Amino acid sequence: MPANRAAGHRPTQELDDGPDPYLWLEDVDSVAALTWARERNAEAEGLLVGSPRFDALYGELREVLDSDDRIPSVVRRGEWLYNFWPDVEHPRGVWRRTTLAQYRTAAPQWELLLDVDQLAETEGENWVWQGAAVLHPTLDRALVQL
Repeated sequence: MPANRAAGHRPTQELDDGPDPYLWLEDVDSVAALTWARERNAEAEGLLVGSPRFDALYGELREVLDSDDRIPSVVRRGEWLYNFWPDVEHPRGVWRRTTLAQYRTAAPQWELLLDVDQLAETEGENWVWQGAAVLHPTLDRALVQL
């Protein structure tokens, strides 16, 4: 018996109450599934936004997420340190790089590689950063995933 079965997992087609009544949602691009998802999202948003603590919590979270005091997490590729950085001016984010020596300073100088907000505006697309795969061993090219 597979491990997932031993843990009590059953495929949706084998529910005790018969076929899965939500199986039609697996057609994620269908008008019916998208409409259903939008309706559930609107219900959840109404409950969250309508709560007494929402505005205060939203403001606190926005302040933390938009703070310039955050420590940039980096990925080292060769002599460069790469970072993806969203902020107030760039809510979709920028992909940038710096050297280790610069990173160790109080105010590192970053080289801008890609401004996702500018690209989205230029191309009229709703781009979302998904990462970049850098060509090894030369590290001279990257495939950006949006």
